[in-house]
Amino acid sequence: MIERVTAVIADVDGTINLKGSPLMPRTLAAINRLHEQGILFGTASGRPLDHRSLDKAREWGLNFEFDMAIGMNGGDLWDRDHEGIEHIMLLRKELVREICEFMWPLDCNVIVYEDAYDHVLVKRRDQHLEDSVIRNKSFWEFSTPKEMAAHDTGKIEIQYDKDKPGLEEQLMAVIAEHPSTEWDVVKTFPGTVEFMTPGLDKSVALRRYAERNSIPISEIMAFGDMDNDIAMIAAAGWGVCMANGCDEAKAVADAITEYGVLEDGMGRYLETYVLC
Repeated sequence: MIERVTAVIADVDGTINLKGSPLMPRTLAAINRLHEQGILFGTASGRPLDHRSLDKAREWGLNFEFDMAIGMNGGDLWDRDHEGIEHIMLLRKELVREICEFMWPLDCNVIVYEDAYDHVLVKRRDQHLEDSVIRNKSFWEFSTPKEMAAHDTGKIEIQYDKDKPGLEEQLMAVIAEHPSTEWDVVKTFPGTVEFMTPGLDKSVALRRYAERNSIPISEIMAFGDMDNDIAMIAAAGWGVCMANGCDEAKAVADAITEYGVLEDGMGRYLETYVLC
């Protein structure tokens, strides 16, 4: 365990809570106590940052506003001491069109965030999209690969039915048929893979946050559970993987919670090892 914890940053879905769910009571109480003790707190997710992401603090019942937030798997960075949202290592629009075109024939939804959740470009309307509209109050429109490639973007999100026999294997096979050094593909949630600029991950934004706020990264604790959290867990001074996390994230973590997300795993860990 690190001697000093100046800041705690945590993935959202599968770590702080289940997607779209309230915080478990001990996790909520522990995060509030963190801030009472002067420890900075924020989130690091794959979602684009806008007011919806930053408003989560109040929606969850926290007694304070976030001190920092990372979105787009490291492509978006915000903190309270610097104005605006910084966009990092965008995927070039020429690559956006190429990726969209070879993914388009597959049984999946292709999604590009033109203006965070205020303007979402999609291939089709399906249950994943319906759930997102309810959860994020997003505004979407049908689009084409050409339209999706009008601007550089943080990521291309591919949503598919993880329970449909053979579908995930088919998607992975097509991705494997289009190798490139100009994009990376990461699984961020069951039924979701995302294309991003190579080298972009949550650790990039975490290091940027630490640098511009003069916080030693050795004093930052990070929580996560999935592939897109691995670099952040490894880069932080103390990286914690949830008990419900993937094996790859557990392998790089300094610690694994005893309990999963639905058992207040993060809250229990903070109570035992961080809170006075």
